[in-house]
Amino acid sequence: MNLGALPCIVAALLLPPGVGPATAALSVVVGNRFTGRSWPESVVNAGNTLAGAAIATLLGGPLRAEIDIEEVVRSTAAAFLYVGINLSLAVLPAALHSRRPYFALLKNAASATWPASLTLAACGVSIAVLSVEAPTAAPLPLIVLPMIYRMNRAIEAQAKANEQLAGVLAAQRRFLTDVSHQVATPLATIMTNLSILRRSSRGGAAGEAVTDSVAEAERMKRLLGRLRALAHADEDVPLRRELVDLAELTADVVRAYTAQAATTGVGLVTQVSAPASINADKDLLREALANLVDNALRVSPPGAQVRLSVDRGSAGPLIAVADNGPGIEEDRLPRLFDRFQRSDSGSGLGLAIARRVVERHGGTIRVKTEPGTGSTFTIELPAN
Repeated sequence: MNLGALPCIVAALLLPPGVGPATAALSVVVGNRFTGRSWPESVVNAGNTLAGAAIATLLGGPLRAEIDIEEVVRSTAAAFLYVGINLSLAVLPAALHSRRPYFALLKNAASATWPASLTLAACGVSIAVLSVEAPTAAPLPLIVLPMIYRMNRAIEAQAKANEQLAGVLAAQRRFLTDVSHQVATPLATIMTNLSILRRSSRGGAAGEAVTDSVAEAERMKRLLGRLRALAHADEDVPLRRELVDLAELTADVVRAYTAQAATTGVGLVTQVSAPASINADKDLLREALANLVDNALRVSPPGAQVRLSVDRGSAGPLIAVADNGPGIEEDRLPRLFDRFQRSDSGSGLGLAIARRVVERHGGTIRVKTEPGTGSTFTIELPAN
């Protein structure tokens, strides 16, 4: 929303129906061409202006010689309506070109421009009313134009910063994906060779070294898998949604971690209090739940239990993972779901992946913990 909208609002409020919108649209074409914009862009902008001004004129214009409070209210509503229509139409080409969700772009644009837009609309109404009631004072509202100009400059600077940040994040995702793929093949070769060496070794220092190397290679393999999962969760590609039975999903994760739980002497228990299904990306949701279970198994002492439960909350389905571990220190809670916020063990990626996956599904994840008694992580998903 630039300063060129101001005369368009004034024209829509002062000139007769048909004349005002046409004048505003023509002025946009001339202004766009004067500033070097292409004909297609000028025509699109003029069309946006014509539509917004026509509707605004029907609601609030033209102003009569005798202005009452009701007419001022109508004119104010018309100016704000013009701003809203103009913004809504201006976002449409960007959504079509980028294939991003229209309402998400509209929300971002509105949140970034609403101070300047509302100030511009109020200024237009003030000029129009003063032009009828006190023509000599009509230019006075123009003193806010420098402020509007500074707002627009700040909005442009923020947009450029956001664009640069988006580029950095995209490069980071590509880096994570490329590194995990490039390292996966040589790592698999190393693990194979280490397995051969372990079978042929006869113990002693060399055998212990091989065993330690295998353990470290396995840890690196898990880390690469989580890097790939994080890059996948960060992608803006549409979720591959399907109807997912949360009880079946929980049982699937339990089966996958039964062997690991047995080696550490930890029990896995499931409880389904209420059947629940959701349209979700099954693979991503399973990854999020698996990370919570993996963390719970690592912190639980031998003989303890990790409990997975499925229930329905007030807003939608719930999945909870509870452990009997040492709990989480209070100073770690504010950054618990940040990336690479490590505990004594683990990569510091599991909880970050879980939060990102849950957020992409429109849900929330929270933790309840008590030092010495364990922690409960709860995923709350929106109802279908």
